[in-house]
This record gives sequence, structure tokens and C-alpha cells, in this order.
Amino acid sequence: MVIWCWTLPWWSPLRAGDPGIEDRLDRVERLWLPLTALGELELGVELASNPLPQRAALDAFLSAVAILAPSTTTTRHYALLRGALARSGTPIPENDVWIAAVALEHGWPLATRDAHFARVPGLVVQDWR
Repeated sequence: MVIWCWTLPWWSPLRAGDPGIEDRLDRVERLWLPLTALGELELGVELASNPLPQRAALDAFLSAVAILAPSTTTTRHYALLRGALARSGTPIPENDVWIAAVALEHGWPLATRDAHFARVPGLVVQDWR
């Protein structure tokens, strides 16, 4: 499963609080974090008013996931997807096109809280709101 963690604070309280999401995580064999999403999480740490706890949370999160880098095949999925969304008049944020493309490339579902991923043709979305 590809996971897109919309905000890093989601990870820390999760293990100690939300039994629904904790149960979902326990049933997943492996979590993959797209490299694009990692860049967004790193930016969150960089811009945090108190980056030390954010860095610790990100490091803990990264110990539990594998990073999924884009490939040349991902670029083809990206182009097809971005074109389809543009033609339909339903664009999504640029980084999210890359995240969706890497999930589509591998045929894996995407766990997210971002509703706009439902507009991505062929993407299996697991709504973790």
C-alpha cells in the first residue's frame, strides 16, 4: 500500500490514539511513502516553528515505511494522468499527480485523507479520514 501522510503530526498520535487507523496499519504488510511525499514532509519540518519534535516524529515514521522513488515508467503514468485530469477540467495539486502516478505504476492502493485523489482515473483510494 502506498501511503500519503498529509501531515506529519498524523503519525505520532495515531499509534497512541486512533484505533481505527491503528488497526488498518496493523493489517498492512508494508507501507510505501512516495519520494515526492517525503519531500513535502521534509518541508514541513523545515518550516516548523519548533522543528525538533517534528524531526523526531518524521524519523520515527521513516523507520516504519519504505521510500518509493519514481522511475521512467512513473513519468509515463504522470503524463497520462496529468493530461487526463487537465482535459476533464479536474486538476489536482502537482505533487499529488506524482504520488498518484507512482501508486498507479505499481497497482497499489493509496491511503490518504485528501478527497481529490478520488478524481484520479484507475486509482484505488482508501479514505483514511
